[in-house]
Amino acid sequence: MQAFVGTSGWYYEWNKEKSLDWFVRNSKLNTVELNASFYRFPSPNTIKNWSVKGAGMRWSVKAHMSVTHKHQFNERAFEIWNNFRERFEPLDPLIDFYLFQTPPKFKDIGKVLDFAKATGLGKRFALEIRNREVLGDEGLCEAIVEKVTPVSVDSPDFRDRIFPGKIVYLRMHGREGWYCYAYSGKEMRETAGKILEEGPEKAYVYFNNDHNMLKNARVMLDIMNELST
Repeated sequence: MQAFVGTSGWYYEWNKEKSLDWFVRNSKLNTVELNASFYRFPSPNTIKNWSVKGAGMRWSVKAHMSVTHKHQFNERAFEIWNNFRERFEPLDPLIDFYLFQTPPKFKDIGKVLDFAKATGLGKRFALEIRNREVLGDEGLCEAIVEKVTPVSVDSPDFRDRIFPGKIVYLRMHGREGWYCYAYSGKEMRETAGKILEEGPEKAYVYFNNDHNMLKNARVMLDIMNELST
């Protein structure tokens, strides 16, 4: 199994320069999840710079909120998505996933899977569901696993489920509180074990727990490399 572990962004206090340069030089990680793109379209020059400076990393890019939250995968959302995808063209060879996170009340899985098919991304379409009813419906979950890459979540509200498949994509948000939590070595080793039990060819784990994300990600990458050899 190939293990890819990173953080959800790099503009944090632990990054002494608040820069991608620093992250690439010092993180000791092999992937990064871009969350800033959820809030705004980066400039074309910024993306071109990332494609050069971040060439040694594998990327996951979060789709803009207007696609997932404002227009919720309708025709207007698809128009915006096409503009978004075109903007990220210079970085696309490095992008393993485009991450689509649905609102908590969103239940129309047929709609989002039709949208996913229209994008032509296949398994590069990573879908994070935040609705408990959907996550409790095995039929819907099986459809998600078949069509796209489902995003497993470790958080105060969602935990203990790793979606099966050739690719595992896991976001670590914290357990006792969202974004503010330090995972113990034991917790990370248990999680890594659950991932390996699914037998994926590749596993991507992203830490989104702010102050502790870099430290946790480094340890997790070591654990996963150790267990997968």
